[in-house]
Amino acid sequence: MTAAPFKFDEVGYWSELKLEIVEKYGSAYTTAFANQKGLKKYYIDAFAGAGIHVSKRTGEQIEGSPARALKVSPPFDHFYFIDMDADKTNYLASLCKDRTDVTIHTGDATQHLTQKLLPTIRFEKFNRALCLLDPYGLHLDWEVMQQAGQSRAVDMFLNFPVMDMNRNAIWRDPGKVPQGATERMTRFWGDESWKQAAYAESPQQNLFSGPDLIKQGNDAIVRSFRDRLKNVAGFRVVPEPLPMRNSNNAVVYYLFFASQKPVAQKIIDGIFARFRR
Repeated sequence: MTAAPFKFDEVGYWSELKLEIVEKYGSAYTTAFANQKGLKKYYIDAFAGAGIHVSKRTGEQIEGSPARALKVSPPFDHFYFIDMDADKTNYLASLCKDRTDVTIHTGDATQHLTQKLLPTIRFEKFNRALCLLDPYGLHLDWEVMQQAGQSRAVDMFLNFPVMDMNRNAIWRDPGKVPQGATERMTRFWGDESWKQAAYAESPQQNLFSGPDLIKQGNDAIVRSFRDRLKNVAGFRVVPEPLPMRNSNNAVVYYLFFASQKPVAQKIIDGIFARFRR
């Protein structure tokens, strides 16, 4: 294995579970399309990293999502890996140096996906894609999710970074949230309707400043976003997302899955059920 000029990302147990889930679904996904001649199956990893992580639990190196996707059988027809960090993409390229079915891009995932890659993936073009969106916090724009849904050709895993939202954008006092964090939240959500999801008016009103706002729990925010993926982005099925918890049992993020196919929901419900227990 090529020596890395940087430290591999350390990942918690919840991230190891996510990797296992995506790998299991990837195999089911390519198997479902195995007999459809002429149909192209793509794998897209928008925050691919270096292809190798270090487990916080064991201290050992583990394969990241790109390395696992490359081993899925039946195989995908092509793989697209994207990351902002040139050191990581260079290392990933060294792992894939003998592969002719891999394209690696260094740069902003939102820009590359919306301007270059997703416009080429459409139901009518007889191609399909499994897309993993695992952003570093809120560093993803809604336009990516909307294009994926409206393509009618993409199955999507999404890391919904609720811990980052609560730390940086959804505070008990919304008036104190830095403008940059509010703008980032709006770009991720797609418009300012996240404020209605995140806050409710108190039944007790202040005569001088109007109604007080009460911060809502994660369930209300997740429920609203799930509805948004279906009713705005256009995904036909969006199962109940899987809460991913750290060692303190706090939810770090929710793993969303979205698709156009009811059969995809049956597959992911079976996979998610194992991990909910």
